[in-house]
Amino acid sequence: MKNKINWLDWGKESFEKSKKEDKPILLDLTAVWCHWCHVMDSTSYSDDEIVKKINENFIPIKVYIDKRPDIRERYNMGGFPSTVFLNLEGSIIAGETYVPPERFKLMLDAVKVTYKNIKDEIRKKFKQKNGVSHLFAPNVKINENIIKEILLSIEDNFDTFYGGFGMQPKFPTPDILDFLFLQRNKKYLDMALKTLDGMHEGLYDKADFGFFRYSVTQDWKMPHYEKMLDTNAGLLRNYAIAYNRTKDEKYKRIAEETISYINKFLSNQEKGGFYGSQDADEEFYYLKPEERKNKKQPNVDKTIYVDWNAMMISSYIKAGAILNDTNAIKFALKSVNFIANNCYDSKNGLCHFFDGKPNIHGLLLDNLYFLDCITDAYFITQNQKYLEKIREIADFILKNFYNKENYGFFDKITKEDDLGTLKDKQKQFLENCFCSMVFLRLYFLTKKDKYKQAAEITLLYFADSYMNYGYFAAMYAMAVDRLLKLKKNSNELEFFQNINK
Repeated sequence: MKNKINWLDWGKESFEKSKKEDKPILLDLTAVWCHWCHVMDSTSYSDDEIVKKINENFIPIKVYIDKRPDIRERYNMGGFPSTVFLNLEGSIIAGETYVPPERFKLMLDAVKVTYKNIKDEIRKKFKQKNGVSHLFAPNVKINENIIKEILLSIEDNFDTFYGGFGMQPKFPTPDILDFLFLQRNKKYLDMALKTLDGMHEGLYDKADFGFFRYSVTQDWKMPHYEKMLDTNAGLLRNYAIAYNRTKDEKYKRIAEETISYINKFLSNQEKGGFYGSQDADEEFYYLKPEERKNKKQPNVDKTIYVDWNAMMISSYIKAGAILNDTNAIKFALKSVNFIANNCYDSKNGLCHFFDGKPNIHGLLLDNLYFLDCITDAYFITQNQKYLEKIREIADFILKNFYNKENYGFFDKITKEDDLGTLKDKQKQFLENCFCSMVFLRLYFLTKKDKYKQAAEITLLYFADSYMNYGYFAAMYAMAVDRLLKLKKNSNELEFFQNINK
C-alpha cells in the first residue's frame, strides 16, 4: 500500500510536533503477540481514507506495551489494542480498544471537532483505577479478619462449575491460587485444584505445551492464543505447588511439560534469559496436532523483559526444587547472572528490557521482581554474592521508590523528560502488596528493621481500601499473613523451609 501512517515514537519530538502543528495525538497501544492489534493494523490502519485522516489531522504515536508498562498503565482503555486520543499536554480526550474501520472514521472526525472545541483545556475523562491517592490510616489494625474478609470475597466469586473467578473473559489468577494453597484447608485446596484442572482442559496447548493467556468464554474453552512469559511463570509455580501438596502425578507432568515448552520456545539456553511471548496465530492453533508438525511456529518476541524474567527465574527455582529438576535450577541461576551482568548497574538499578542493550530504567517492578528472584537464588544456593546484591537492590528501592512522608511505594522514578501523565508517580495497589511481601521476606533474611517497617506501614497505607479490589486483594492477604506469622516467630514464612510439608 502506498499510503502509510507516519507512526512516531513516544518522546519529546512527537509532543513538540503536536504543539507546533496544533494537532491531537493518536496513541496506539499495541503488542507483538496481540491478535486484535494485528487485525486493527490490517483493517483500520490499512484503510486509505483512515490513513489520510490520521496523517492530516493527528500526530500518530505507536507504543509497544511490553516495552513501556508505565505508559500502558496510564493509558490502557481496558484491553489491547488501546486507541487513545490525547491533547497537547498528554491528557486523554477519548479512547477505546479495537475500533473497526467504519466506526473509526466517525471517531476520527468526532475527535477532530472535539479537540477544536476544548483546545487549551486539560480535560481528563480517564481515571486510573490504581492511581487513586490514599490517606494513611494509622488507626486501622492488621489482623486475621483481613484474611477472612478476602477469603470470603474469593469464595463469593469462585466459579463452581468451571473453576476460576468471575465470569468471562476468564483469566488465570496465580496469586489467588497461591493464597488458597496457603490455607491448608481442603475446601480451598479443592477450589484451587478445580481451577487448575479447568485451565489445563482449556488454556493448555496439548501439542507444544505451555498456557495461552486467557479464555474469551467462562468455561476456558475458547482461548486467546498468545503465550506470555508472565502467565506461564505464575502457572508453572501453581502446578508445581499443586503436585507438592497432592502428589498427583498429573500436576507434576503439566509442570514438567511447561518447563519443556519454555526451554524450547521462550528461552536462550546458551546465554541465559527468557523471551517475552509467542504470537497468537489462530490459523496455526486451529490445526490438529499432527497437522502442526510441518507448519512454522508462531513468532517469538525475543526481547528480555526483566520483570517477567525474574518471575520465571523464581518459578524455575521453586518448581525445580519440588520436581527435583536440577537443570531448571541451573538455568534459573544462569539467567540471574545474565540479568545482573547485562541489565543492572548500581546507579540506575534494573532496566526494563534488554534487546542487545539495556533500555528504560526507573520502574519499580523490574527492581522488585529481580530482588525477589535473587533472594530465591540465595536461598537455594546460600551463595554470599547474591546476599550482597540483595542488600544493594533493596536499599536502591527504598531510596528511590519508597515515600517516606506519606508511605507506600511509587511505581516509577520521575524524570525531567517525562511526558503526559508519566509526570505523575502512582502507588499501584498490587505492586505495593508485592513490595510488602518481598520486604517482609528480606527482614526474615537479614533482621533489618527498616525492611519490616517499610512493609508494615505500606500494608497500613492500604488498610482502608483493600476491599475495593475484591478477590484481587489476595496478595494483600498473603502479605498480611506473612506479617502476622512473622510476629508469631513462625518458621513457615520461607518457601524453602516448608517445601516438603
